[in-house]
Amino acid sequence: MSYFIDTSALFKRYQTEKGTNFVCQILENSRQPVFISSITIIEVISNLKRLFEVDKITTKEQFLQQRSFFYKDISDLNITILDVAAEDIIRAEGLIIERYMKPIDSIQLAIALNLRHSNLIFVSSDARLCKIAEQEGLETLTP
Repeated sequence: MSYFIDTSALFKRYQTEKGTNFVCQILENSRQPVFISSITIIEVISNLKRLFEVDKITTKEQFLQQRSFFYKDISDLNITILDVAAEDIIRAEGLIIERYMKPIDSIQLAIALNLRHSNLIFVSSDARLCKIAEQEGLETLTP
């Protein structure tokens, strides 16, 4: 089995909260492919920056450490980054037409659906997104 991890789940790796251990186990112990979208990169960095600049939860040093750790993980854990393609946008629109979804969620799900990787598990902390992913035929995990 392989994993497509959306931002809501992956972020737990860099900011300790409920589900952090679960996500860390997937990333550190899986010998199977792990995929993220290119959008996830900017979402993770933006969320880390928000913790520092807006929420004042972390320091600048912590932000820089978390950012560095994130990029190190991509390299060291062989995380495959999937770019957004035109077919993903078309599928995302179709998902939105069927039911309201946030634009980023629809793109994340469309990329996972278009991956067509056997035994793919969609990992997200968003229960509603997981429900939609299941309706679309994906197996899901919620940390």
